[in-house]
Amino acid sequence: MVLLATYYILLTTFIMRFIYTKGFLIFFATLSAVFFLLLLQAKGWLGPVRQVFVQAPRPVAYLVGKTAGSVKGFLAAVYQLRGIAAENATLRGQVVELQRQLTDYDQEKRDNEALRKQLGFADSVKYSLVACSAIAENPFGLTDTLVLNCGGKQGVAVGQAVVSEGYLVGKIIYVDKYSSTALLAISSKFSVDAQISKTGSYAIAEGSFGAGMVLDRLPQTQDLQAGWLVTTAGINEQVPKGILLGQIGDVISSQNDLFKKTTLLSPIDFSSLGFVFVARP
Repeated sequence: MVLLATYYILLTTFIMRFIYTKGFLIFFATLSAVFFLLLLQAKGWLGPVRQVFVQAPRPVAYLVGKTAGSVKGFLAAVYQLRGIAAENATLRGQVVELQRQLTDYDQEKRDNEALRKQLGFADSVKYSLVACSAIAENPFGLTDTLVLNCGGKQGVAVGQAVVSEGYLVGKIIYVDKYSSTALLAISSKFSVDAQISKTGSYAIAEGSFGAGMVLDRLPQTQDLQAGWLVTTAGINEQVPKGILLGQIGDVISSQNDLFKKTTLLSPIDFSSLGFVFVARP
């Protein structure tokens, strides 16, 4: 009996202490809410409340779904744009490479055409030719000059003629062991003896300050026609006879001048000389 009484006292003390704690209040509130909901369910009053809680999240869910779809679409568009940008960069690189290849092809085509013309001319001459390539322009600050990759080792000497596609384009003015410098025929410092092919008359072909050539020292009584061919006369032993210089153009002298002078038209583009020959007599 004493034991039971002691147990009863301890239990009563624990219960009384628990009643005044926060845990008891939470327990009591939860139990009351459960009994209240059970009462509403029993009376049939819980249906509308449950319907409100079921339907209430739908607008939120719809809004969340729409927002998520928009974000997903935006991210997909960004990813697609990144792919398009990468593809465009690749295509631009391919276009640049194709343009470079086209440029190389055009350059090779021009070089091959020039080389074919040069070789065709080389097969028809009776004097020795040294094949050279132009490697620089205007050395030593001089104008209308060209540096060639052939020199004394190949038999090139000062005064020899430089020929392109059968036409005289200059003369050698400086020779090193493996290179040489040519004065172009359009230079005002250039001159060479010339002969009109149609009549055999002699003249002097001179450069005209980088603007072409002129034919000078012709008698005023000399009959001339535009289009007549002019060649080297061969008076200078270093320049073989018969190398084409060009065609007679317009008369540029007056009746009062001592000699008749005409323009001398060469088909050679002196600004783009690549392959040339040095004529060795």
